[in-house]
Amino acid sequence: MKSPKDIAIDFKAGRISRRDFVKRAADGAFTLAATCSILKGVADGQSPSPADAYPTQKHADAHDSGYNVNQTNFDPFAAWLDQEGIPVYRDFAIKDLRALELQPWKRVGGLGAHINLVGGEGVNCAYVCELPAGASTNPQRYLFEETIYFLEGEGETQLWAPTGEKFSVKWKAGSVLGPPLNLWRKHTNLGSKPARFLSVNNAPVAIDLFHNTDFVFNNDFVFRDRFDTEGNFLKSGDDKMLTKIVKGHKHERSIHTWHGSFVPDARTIGLERAADRGKGNSRIELELANNTMQTHISEFSTGTYKMAHRHGPGSHVVTLNGTGYTLFWKGSTRYSEAKEKTRVDWTDGSLFVPPDGWFHQHFNTGRDAARYIAPNWGGQGRWFMEGLGGGGYTHLLDSVDVKTGGNMIEYEDEDPQVREMYVAELAKSGIKFNMDTNDRVSE
Repeated sequence: MKSPKDIAIDFKAGRISRRDFVKRAADGAFTLAATCSILKGVADGQSPSPADAYPTQKHADAHDSGYNVNQTNFDPFAAWLDQEGIPVYRDFAIKDLRALELQPWKRVGGLGAHINLVGGEGVNCAYVCELPAGASTNPQRYLFEETIYFLEGEGETQLWAPTGEKFSVKWKAGSVLGPPLNLWRKHTNLGSKPARFLSVNNAPVAIDLFHNTDFVFNNDFVFRDRFDTEGNFLKSGDDKMLTKIVKGHKHERSIHTWHGSFVPDARTIGLERAADRGKGNSRIELELANNTMQTHISEFSTGTYKMAHRHGPGSHVVTLNGTGYTLFWKGSTRYSEAKEKTRVDWTDGSLFVPPDGWFHQHFNTGRDAARYIAPNWGGQGRWFMEGLGGGGYTHLLDSVDVKTGGNMIEYEDEDPQVREMYVAELAKSGIKFNMDTNDRVSE
C-alpha cells in the first residue's frame, strides 16, 4: 500500500484522478485539513481531466467542497461556484451584460462568469459565456433547467440524448433557447466575431438539493416528456402560440403562451395587450421545453410606466431594448416611506433581479417602447413551491390589487413621489408624459 506522501505525489502529477484521491483520503490516508490543502493546491496549479471535473460528493467524503460533519451551514451551490474558477458577480444588477468582464472557463470552454445577484436568493442564478469566432463549448448536460438568451453573434446549438436522438438549431442575437432537461448540448459560434450568451437557470436548487455534483452533471436519465423525437420542439410558427386560462387563488386570467424550446427573436416577436399591468403594456409567456421555470416577454410604450408589484425571488429581468429605470423597495406600499430601497438604471442588455417580496416598478424614459425578457419560477406555468410562485401563486397575485389581498399597487394608490420623479426624468429628455390617473381603468 502506498504511503500518503506517494498518493499526494501521484495526484499532483496527474497519475491518479481527483476522485480516486478523494476516496483514498476518505479511507484515512489524510486528515480533512490536509486533504483540502492538497486539493486547493492542485486547483490553483492545474485542472483535473474532464471525466473527473465533478467528483462524487458523498455525505462522508465531500472534502473537495470543504464539507465538515460539524458544519451546519454548508452551502453546496456556493462551494460549487468557488470551484468553477471564473468571476462571480453579485449585487442588485448588471449594467451591461455585453461589457461584463469574463475569464477562461475550463469546464465549459470559451470565456465565462457566474452571476449570483441579490434577488436570486438560492433559487435561480445565471452565467454569461463568450465564444471566439469558430469556437464551440465543451459538451455539457446537467439536471437543472436553463433559459438561454443570445446577446451577440450567430451560431448553432447541437442537442443529443445518450439514446441516439440528435437535433440542432441555428440562432442569432435576440434568440431564446430552452434546451430540454439533461440533453447533451454544444454551442458553436458560426460567425466571424465573438458570440456571447446568457443562461438563467435553477442550478442552485438542483445542486443544493442533491449536494452531489456527479449525479447532477453525469446522469444518463432521459426526460422524454421534455422533447419529441421529430424535433418539433425546436421549430417556430403560429401554431406555437396558444391561449390558456390560468386559475388559482380565486383569480383567473387568459394568458398568451408560446409552447416550444426556441424563439427566433425575442426582440421582434409579437406580443399581446396586457392592460392588467398598466397603460401601453403587452406581453406573452414562454413555456420552454416543458420546464418548471417559465419566462415572459413584456413591453411598455414610451412616456409610460408599469404599476408596482412584488412576487417571489429569482425573476431575472433582461432588458432587450430601450432605456429606463426600476425602483426597488421593501415593506411599505409607499416608496418614500421604505427604509430599504434602491434604483437601477437600465438600457439594452442590462440585468436585474428583484429580491423576494420587494415591490418594484419599471419606468420607460426612452423615445421608443421598452421591452424585457424575464425567466423566473412558475409564473403561469408549472407547480413548484407556493412561496416561490408555485401554481402561479405569487405571479397571479402580482396583477391583483394589494387592497384585495394581491401584490400590485394601483396607480391611484401609489406614492405621489413616484410619478413626480418620473415626470421630472422625462422632462430632462423632452419626452411627453403619456398617462393620467384613470389610465388603468380606461385601458
